[in-house]
Amino acid sequence: MRISYSSLDTYKTCPLKFKFQQLDKIRTPKNIEMIFGSAVHSALKYMFERTPLYPTLDEVIDFFRNKWDEQAAAIGDKPENEKDALREQGIALLKNFYKKNQPWNFNAVELESFFSAELEDPKTGEKHVLTGIMDRIDKNQDDDSYEIIDYKTAKKMPSQSVVDSDLQMSIYHLGIVKRWPHLASREIKLSLYFLKHGEKISTVRSKKQLEETAETVLEAIREIEGRMADNYDFPPHPSALCDWCGCRKMCPMWKHLYGGQPADSLNQKDIEPIIKEYFEIKEQNSKNKERMDELKTAILSFMDGQKVERVFGGEGYITRTVRESTSYDMAKVEEALKPAGKWEGILSADEKKLEKILASLPRDIQENILEARSIKRILTLTASKKTALKKKAETNKE
Repeated sequence: MRISYSSLDTYKTCPLKFKFQQLDKIRTPKNIEMIFGSAVHSALKYMFERTPLYPTLDEVIDFFRNKWDEQAAAIGDKPENEKDALREQGIALLKNFYKKNQPWNFNAVELESFFSAELEDPKTGEKHVLTGIMDRIDKNQDDDSYEIIDYKTAKKMPSQSVVDSDLQMSIYHLGIVKRWPHLASREIKLSLYFLKHGEKISTVRSKKQLEETAETVLEAIREIEGRMADNYDFPPHPSALCDWCGCRKMCPMWKHLYGGQPADSLNQKDIEPIIKEYFEIKEQNSKNKERMDELKTAILSFMDGQKVERVFGGEGYITRTVRESTSYDMAKVEEALKPAGKWEGILSADEKKLEKILASLPRDIQENILEARSIKRILTLTASKKTALKKKAETNKE
């Protein structure tokens, strides 16, 4: 299998989107945020190209402006003032970056550097190809060390601990070492540059971490291949990211919003009153619960005031009962039961706790646990009130 960090990230975010994009090869239009990021990245690449001189700031800005106007013109569902605002934001980012990072002060040896690294799965013997594009690779002439730099246009800047475990940068390190094996013994710094903050966060990876990265990638590939063998079972994972997804019209979570039901199914006219009644009953149940809570509070207050445990009315009577709940100090219980060999007998598996500690366990223990894992689908109905849904639908219909 041929796979990249971006496709792995897509799979983690939504398996069905991964299927649409990577397996079905369905192309979707880029949203305005993606076009913005692409234009900024292109301008930064141009900034570090010496042909034979480095471009001036004005030349970098002109390059970005032309690239942005050319690509943004294809987006017809966004108002011009929003496009203009993003253009100005991009110009501001580049000015700030250029001020702090004059290109002649760096030795950029690779720009938008592509890598293709072979990974062999020791469990199956299969060979896979891990690919990616690194925004920039610098070489420090003083000590022959290297730095991989990836630009980010995100609004939020993560903590150092998040960067220290960032899978993308781990894959980039793995990729450059597979591509240039002689660099394995040299220091390689991994940096994420957050353009909107004008800040760079750097990290490094150990040999053990790179081995774990390779296994993480292979583990994901095995899971993907398992889904492919299981009748291409790639479920959708709805989230806030759906608002920016180009696959909504195809996704079973959203396609009803855009119309087009099979001929033998309930049509929209049939289902509309059913959905309406569902929400009415749900809302009434919610109101009933709120009112019941108010009535319970009033009744309990009356009982306390009258010092009674049962009240009577024309419809019947209501009794207050007291239920005792027992809890233990489990540290003291453990101390008491372990000498008798009874402690293990009172423990029960807690899957939520297991999920939390799984990533911190040694790799061989993780594998044993994952082999014991089974996934069960539970169907539920979750109702949501109409808010900005109609506006989102109208925007995506364009």
